[in-house]
Amino acid sequence: MNEPRILIVEDEPIVAADLSAHLKRLHYQPVGRAASGAQAIALAGELRPDLVLMDIRLEGDMDGVDAAVAIRQRFHIPSLFISAYSEQATIDRAKVAEPFGYILKPFDSRELRANIEIALHKHLAEESLRLSEVRLQEILDHLDGLVYVTDMQTYQTLFVNKYGKQVWGDFTGKTCWQNLQSGQTGPCSHCTNSRLMHPDGTPTGVYVWEFQNAVTKRWYECRDSAVRWPDGRMVRLEIATDITHRKQIEAQNRQLLKAESLGRMAGAIAHNFNNQLAAVMMNLELLQQDLPLQAGARLQLSEALQSARKAADISTQMLVYLGQTVVHREPLDLSEACRLCLPLLQEAESRIAVLKADLPAPGPVINSNANQIQQVLTNLLTNAWEASRAGSDAIRLTVKQVSATAIPVVNRFPIAWQPQAPAYACLEVADSGGGIPAGDIEKLFDPFFTSKFIGKGLGLSVVLGIVRGHDGGITVESEPGWGSVFRVFLPLTAATVPPKVVAVVPASQMAGRGVVLVVDDELSLRAAVTRALQRVGYKVLTAMDGVEGVELFERHRNEINCVLCDLTMPRMGGWETLNALRKLAPGFPVIFSSGYDEASVMEGHHPELPQAYLCKPYELKALFNAISQFQTVGSG
Repeated sequence: MNEPRILIVEDEPIVAADLSAHLKRLHYQPVGRAASGAQAIALAGELRPDLVLMDIRLEGDMDGVDAAVAIRQRFHIPSLFISAYSEQATIDRAKVAEPFGYILKPFDSRELRANIEIALHKHLAEESLRLSEVRLQEILDHLDGLVYVTDMQTYQTLFVNKYGKQVWGDFTGKTCWQNLQSGQTGPCSHCTNSRLMHPDGTPTGVYVWEFQNAVTKRWYECRDSAVRWPDGRMVRLEIATDITHRKQIEAQNRQLLKAESLGRMAGAIAHNFNNQLAAVMMNLELLQQDLPLQAGARLQLSEALQSARKAADISTQMLVYLGQTVVHREPLDLSEACRLCLPLLQEAESRIAVLKADLPAPGPVINSNANQIQQVLTNLLTNAWEASRAGSDAIRLTVKQVSATAIPVVNRFPIAWQPQAPAYACLEVADSGGGIPAGDIEKLFDPFFTSKFIGKGLGLSVVLGIVRGHDGGITVESEPGWGSVFRVFLPLTAATVPPKVVAVVPASQMAGRGVVLVVDDELSLRAAVTRALQRVGYKVLTAMDGVEGVELFERHRNEINCVLCDLTMPRMGGWETLNALRKLAPGFPVIFSSGYDEASVMEGHHPELPQAYLCKPYELKALFNAISQFQTVGSG
């Protein structure tokens, strides 16, 4: 076993030599001698002894007490005082250094040995405890969450780990962290509740706490425990773990489940609802044609048709919200697109609030569709007008270009959206109305949600669907009483805006000839289409599904000019029917009809494609235009 190494600090050479001799006889190793405090500190750092035998009165300005304090603080080396002074003032001063013993001169070997052994043992125990505390501190400081301890009598914070200090600052000695955020000074409810719990170390409560600053919002799962320390004090131990990522994943999963459920519903609406509306609208149009021009009932029929068209828009908007529509896009000046649709919007709502527009020319160019941009702007402005007070508020419309780093993180939708491009076009609509409660912001883009009255429709939901289809995002900034700001961010494109071309649409031919095979599983729609086509001169054959349609085609293939075929039918759907017809007569004219939009239906690879497409519900004019181009075509 190695002999303990001891540094002697003594300004009297004879006493120092005597001490050295005693140590050697007791099997300790003297490693050096210092006569002053400064020399003692220097040798302690150089030699790193196990113990320092320290006289109190030394050469120079520094005495043994100050030297012992410095050695302990810098090197964690214990000191054992050896002094001829026993007055109380000297002993009290020596306590400052927290010595491991105090030996009065003269001493004998047994006393010296006993004090040295006790000092070494005590230091070993304290050093082991100190290292354990260092290791514990390292562990606590590397936790991704707040750990702190509060005295349950004084409500003062006794310990804060590194994470807590970095996020909230060092509040050691102050009130608990919840009070730091709220500005209160007294004990918080969690502190007072914890006093009622048994000090068995088990969690006394688990709760989620939301922390939000100007940059980000974070969630913490907090666990409280009441613990009795060895000194008898009751303390509250709290561990607050950052669960922001988990909350975001949960929110994303809720959105995905919601979208999946709505997707199934939208599919049913597109098929069943639009089929029924198609029959309603077609019969209303036929009734209009039967009535004299001056008949009073024509006005009611026109209003009924208008309402039916609005009802059809609901299913279309739901599909837009779910991102199940594909539209033609081209390079578009965002400022110009907004400028073109503003006059009608301002005329309709100018009595409510003044609209101030900042639309730079030229504006940022995006790859988009003018109709969809109009929908976005209309819904955002309508939302702002509804939040405004008549005649007292102003609404600001701004178009600009922003960097991705400038896009706010808080209240960003879709919730999983992350900017991928370095810069974006921004369409901003700001109002000074009543603002939106924080709890409602997450629900704003849910279909039919409103905080004002029963849900009107899909306005903001459609906006989110359009923006999602552009790989863009929306942010909402609002405070009750101070208004709201909606910002839409759309990716820029380097392409140039094409010149405007005015298309000339020829008048439809309202007289037909030939035979049309109508294949649809909806009886009322088959009947309405049959009446409409027969009225203008067509002959019509009908089938309730693809199997029956193919059989009829085989029997009348030399008479039929074209086939109008539904997409979704029992037994044999539209695509299977089309393939079967083309095997019998390659290239034969087939018109598809469905409640889904054309781009969605045509996605993917199909060996055969129809010549035309009608989206349900369609008007008589669209039906006649589609079929008239094939009225002189036969199967041969």
